[in-house]
This record gives sequence, C-alpha cells and structure tokens, in this order.
Amino acid sequence: MHHIDDEIDQKDGLFNKDFKSLTHDQAFQLLGKDLDPKINSPWEIVIFQCVLTIVFSILVSLINVKFDVDGVVISILFGAILGVLPNIAFIMRMQFNKKSYKKSAKRFVYTLVYAEFIKITLSVIIMFLVVRFVPQIKWLPFLGMFIITLQAHWLQGLNLKFFRKVIRI
Repeated sequence: MHHIDDEIDQKDGLFNKDFKSLTHDQAFQLLGKDLDPKINSPWEIVIFQCVLTIVFSILVSLINVKFDVDGVVISILFGAILGVLPNIAFIMRMQFNKKSYKKSAKRFVYTLVYAEFIKITLSVIIMFLVVRFVPQIKWLPFLGMFIITLQAHWLQGLNLKFFRKVIRI
C-alpha cells in the first residue's frame, strides 16, 4: 500500500536512496578552509568580549577626559557585565552536562533551553540591579556596550586577521 508521505518524499527527493554523502577528504577538497570552524571554543567569545570591553573602556576614558561626563565609563563596564556574565553562565551550564547530553538529543535540547533560561534570568537580574543601585548610569553607553558584547561572536566569526590575532594573544 502506497502512502501519500512516501510519494511526497520521492517527489521532493528528501530521502533519495542513491544519495551518497561526501567523505571528509572530499568535503575538504570541495570547501577547503571553509570547512574548519571559525570559533574553536565558546570561551574565545568571552575573552573577545573582555578585550572589546577593555578597548572601549580605554577609548571612552580618553574621550571622557575632555568632556568630563559622569558615569560614562561605569556605564560601559556595567554594559559589558550585562553582556559577559550571562554568557559565562550559559557556557558553564552547557559544559556541566556535556557527557550526558551527547548521548541524547532530548537531553541536549533540555540542557540548551535550561541554559538559555539561566542566561535570560541573569540578564534581567543584572539589568534590575544596575537600574536600582547605579544612579549615575548613562543609558546610551550602557546599552551600547551591551550590544557590542552581544555581537562579539559575529565579529569573532568573521575571517578578519586582526580579530584573530587579538584573541590568540
């Protein structure tokens, strides 16, 4: 008996029995260095976020000497904390159960969702504490640095020699 699903699969070619996957060597010949991962460890992102924080803090400090605006540097630092600490918590949670979730996709999804929940909760707590207890906060530098730290993985993923050299130091 023919099922409609079987007919759809054959028409779409999703489960073509003649399909042969590439070996690693064939894939490497086809894709070359694009096959290699751009980011080897999630800790590289955290290090890069810290480097970005240091660079922007120095730049803002130099600019702030001339304009003398209170709270800009501390806003940058708290924005970086808001971007970095939840990522550290996420990475630690994912690595905590690494052996168990490699055996089961269900366990991996559970760990991923739980780690993301921890990350979001920690972000909300940090934001609440900063708003509540740091009266000199400047919103533009605070949120700007937070966005920069969030986008660090995109910058790291780019094949830019400058960023790669900074991280490897």
